Amino acid sequence: MGYDIILLDADDTLFDYSRAERSALERTCEAFGAPFDSRVLEQYHQINDALWKQFEQGAVTQDALRVRRFESLFAFLGVHADCARVNRFYTHALGEGAFLMDGAEEFCRALSARRPLYIVTNGVSEVQRSRLARASIAPYIRDIFISQEIGAPKPRAQFFDHVFAALGNPSRAHAIIMGDSLTSDMAGGKNAGIATCWFAPDDAVDTVGCDYRVSRLAGFLPIARQGRAFVKGDRARRINR
Repeated sequence: MGYDIILLDADDTLFDYSRAERSALERTCEAFGAPFDSRVLEQYHQINDALWKQFEQGAVTQDALRVRRFESLFAFLGVHADCARVNRFYTHALGEGAFLMDGAEEFCRALSARRPLYIVTNGVSEVQRSRLARASIAPYIRDIFISQEIGAPKPRAQFFDHVFAALGNPSRAHAIIMGDSLTSDMAGGKNAGIATCWFAPDDAVDTVGCDYRVSRLAGFLPIARQGRAFVKGDRARRINR
């Protein structure tokens, strides 16, 4: 049995978010007179990652998160700026970074030949829609569902309830989500009662109990098509089934 409903995460699954983020942050720091180097990028990651975890838990709104990360970063750097303006500049720059993960275009082309593909993301609406519109994978994506527009983030069940309602409430037994995040994608899939496939390096530790895991996008193809992962020459693995 294969899967008829394919839900795909966006950032660091289909899109090379790290590359887009670095480019956008460097442009933003330059525009507002702040230094930029690997130390600044690491500090931003620490601040941003902590705030996104709070967002997943419902402890902070996305609008507050987007400004607060720059307030914290610029305070660390000793730079005074209107951080609402900083965020607007950064958001625009990030939306221009439609860089794809290796093999993403070929992956989406092959996967979409027999089943619709849907992106499910906690990203910012303006950024995600801009990047998708610019990307070569756009023709292969049936629709995109964004937490900012839905009003609830992955991993909350409300996010997935909205997605399935929009799709006409198909059987969840025939749905699967693939993404790189244990806390939003995989935990979200568990909360929604659908199959999960973790996109992660082989040495990463699964603390959620995913149904499948792959280290390459191409490894997901036999899972989607046949509901199995053991294909000669493939690095996909089936877990807990």
